[in-house]
Amino acid sequence: MSGHQASLGTRFLLYPQSPATPGYDKPELVWISDKQGSVLPGPQNDRMYVVNPSVDKQPYEYPYLPPYSGMIAPPAEPSPEGHFDHIDPSDPAFLGTHVFGCIARVLDVWEGYLGHRINWHFADTYERLEIIPLIDWDNAQSGYGLLEFGYRPTEAGGRDLFALNFDVIAHEIGHSILFSEIGLPMAGGMPGPDLFAYHEGVSDLCSLIAMLHFDTALDRVLRRGSGNLMALNELNRVAELADERQIRIAGNALKMSGVGTQVHDKSRPFTGGFFDALIQTYHNIVVAQGLVDLPAGSITDARDIDADLEQIYARAFEADYDLKHFQLKAALADARDIMAFGLAKSWGRLDCENLNYADAGFAVCDALQEHGHGNVADSLIESLAWREIITPYDVHVLGQGRSRSAVWI
Repeated sequence: MSGHQASLGTRFLLYPQSPATPGYDKPELVWISDKQGSVLPGPQNDRMYVVNPSVDKQPYEYPYLPPYSGMIAPPAEPSPEGHFDHIDPSDPAFLGTHVFGCIARVLDVWEGYLGHRINWHFADTYERLEIIPLIDWDNAQSGYGLLEFGYRPTEAGGRDLFALNFDVIAHEIGHSILFSEIGLPMAGGMPGPDLFAYHEGVSDLCSLIAMLHFDTALDRVLRRGSGNLMALNELNRVAELADERQIRIAGNALKMSGVGTQVHDKSRPFTGGFFDALIQTYHNIVVAQGLVDLPAGSITDARDIDADLEQIYARAFEADYDLKHFQLKAALADARDIMAFGLAKSWGRLDCENLNYADAGFAVCDALQEHGHGNVADSLIESLAWREIITPYDVHVLGQGRSRSAVWI
């Protein structure tokens, strides 16, 4: 194998969403960055490995932790060229191959935005992550040095396997990325007041951004609304426009006063605020490029969108949509990258033992401003204020010295 071939990476077949989701029943061919031939049977590489128990295994629970020492099924074998895209989804070995490929994909995406390798937070104890793709359990868990998946029983008596659900996998790895980048509270220490809700919301965003790196997902999200993503912010319309769980979670209209203290519920305003800024950035790009003529105003201004304004947005995007699809796709990819870069670069500014939503939001804005995206920072500030995550007082006090964010309010 030539050096050029090895540099291309390794091929896997991955589902951008659960194959039970309409439109995602075919896996997509994906390259991961591991050099061709470097992923060994399992699959396994230098930082994770798959184990397929051949007998029923109980979920890990302290003090029982990796490595798994029971009987195992034969590992998935690479092709003679070193790839794994030859393994058919009907093959039992596909489950482990799929999880491995999804994790590698998510790491590739976020390491690109961070600009450095993500090292496991458990590296002092375990050199590699252990992946168990299927156990008899109606849940999935990411733990210290482990990731294992069960299934959700279906009404028809089947099994919805979490190992085939990119969203579940990416969300769990999102937690691991955050533990690595913003740290773990010290033993006996107090976590920041919003740390756990932040973890849930940002893990959803890690999944959403990674999903938007699949051509299948970008095409489907855009084509279902003729490029109009405004409707994705309307909770009662999301089911009609997209089956993607991440978008259903992110496209919400919740404020902090409308959620409770349960961490998943409390996470949603921050996720929604980030998503609004993503859509606003997309709109700004397509308007600047002359692709769509949209009315002046922001996502927040249009929160209580009326029927007439809704039709204006719909007509603006539908006009010559087929001719503009690939330009709109490029614009959405640009907006995705701008927002993801700001999020990734914010993590180095956060302290897990003092983390609160306002600081987390301003950290993203600071990162955006420092890299020439002050207008995007303004959109995020506006959205976070509408969500009651920050207040006018926050903008005045925390915004001192910020060239753009402080002038919004």
